Amino acid sequence: MDMDRQADVVWILGVQRKLYQWSQANPDGAWRDMWGWLTDIRMLRHAWRHVASNRGARSAGVDGMTTDKIRNKGEQCFLAGLQAELRSGAYRPSPSRRKLIPKTGKPGQFRPLGIPTVRDRVVQSAVKTLLEPIFEAQFWHVSYGFRPGRSTHGALEYIRRSTVPHKMGSDGRRQGMPYNWVIEGDIKGCFDNINHHHLMNRLRARVADKRVTGLIGLFLKAGVLAEDQFLCTDNGTPQGGIVSPLLANIALSAIEERYERWTDQRSKARPDNPKAGIVAARNARMHDRTAGRCAFLPIRYADDFVVLVSGTQENAIAEKLALAEYLRETTGLELSPEKTKVTAMTYGFEFLGFHLAMRWDQRYGYGPRVQIPKAKAIDFRHRVKQLTKRNSVGVSLGAKLQELNPILRGWANYYRYCAHAGRVFASLDWYIRDRLWRWLRKKRPKTGAHEVLSALLPSRVRPTRRVWREGKVEQYMLTYTPVCRYRLAWMETPDFAMSSGELDA
Repeated sequence: MDMDRQADVVWILGVQRKLYQWSQANPDGAWRDMWGWLTDIRMLRHAWRHVASNRGARSAGVDGMTTDKIRNKGEQCFLAGLQAELRSGAYRPSPSRRKLIPKTGKPGQFRPLGIPTVRDRVVQSAVKTLLEPIFEAQFWHVSYGFRPGRSTHGALEYIRRSTVPHKMGSDGRRQGMPYNWVIEGDIKGCFDNINHHHLMNRLRARVADKRVTGLIGLFLKAGVLAEDQFLCTDNGTPQGGIVSPLLANIALSAIEERYERWTDQRSKARPDNPKAGIVAARNARMHDRTAGRCAFLPIRYADDFVVLVSGTQENAIAEKLALAEYLRETTGLELSPEKTKVTAMTYGFEFLGFHLAMRWDQRYGYGPRVQIPKAKAIDFRHRVKQLTKRNSVGVSLGAKLQELNPILRGWANYYRYCAHAGRVFASLDWYIRDRLWRWLRKKRPKTGAHEVLSALLPSRVRPTRRVWREGKVEQYMLTYTPVCRYRLAWMETPDFAMSSGELDA
């Protein structure tokens, strides 16, 4: 079985590399024959393994089937039947089961999640495997969301590096700012309102196999089942579908296309120097700023994006209105007038849960700073407080630490690249330690303070520090997390983007 798995991976990687290399060499072409690869049993087996190993494998669609139930009936029989349906043209996707997920930090607000059936997830995974290398070769370098090897930290570091002033004053300090204003983009219900016609046109420009594009069209029109009521999906891609983030990126690439002059002048790219267009765009931004003309630089993470503006506030407001009209025409999406704001860089803005602003330093002058928003630290304290209330004293200290530690470790890893993160971590460590002390006092009201403090033991990680510990389980200290600046070089390159010579698939 392991040999079959390795053979499938090697074959699929060869197919993906072939598609990626072709897409790079033919930026205006459309691949014509993908159906044979899509319905190959090796592709379906690979897609099944991806779906079965996913965190949502136990979630059932409208048919009530889970991966465990399919395993009990037989994986091979399931995949053979699915292959036969696809090749005969009898396959039709089922409606997605709608589930409302509470929005974090927004009480009373919910995000509609569409859960496809397992068979639909397998087909969507196979479709994504083939489409991803074609479009990944053409996606813009300022797009970071739902792309292999990219993350929120990469987007933030790109903004930070782009806003570093290069002009030095007579005192040796950095004077002026390359971008004075920022447009904070907020799209109304992006996944629910993408225009199918515009999306399919963009898809057909790169994929000419009508059976593949027709299958994607069926997924878009499959509908949603909410509380036993069928709802048509005339617009949008259901959140929860495996292929939905890729389709959203395809549609939202229109944002980068609007700013091609300042982002990537692709007409100037050459086979021997593929980054020539990016260099030309960077020079265009510099020349326009020097000449007093307006320059724009977008950075996008899925449907969250900002546009850095070098110009006046009036220029930024005019561009915000023009961008709203442009998005309406090209994607069918609308910017929220209330949430789409024009903000001064010195005031700062929030993006992906971080606060970015230009700050004046007496030693170096102006510089960008990525910080942990105060509201996020307050929300984190509130979450810890809810987990250490009187109604949770029925568990042991070890069980409580096992509940808290993954939350502490995840929060620290997310914010470890911020300026002054160590100070915030130290403050939160003190608060968590105090909350656990209060929790233990509530758990053992008749026990003396000295006896309660006996659970404050030397850390197994750093013996010089005392932490709350029970057996081998101890409190995770946020200050254990190394704090540093994120580097763009840490972003990984997808396997299919690593050329290994001539390929045949």
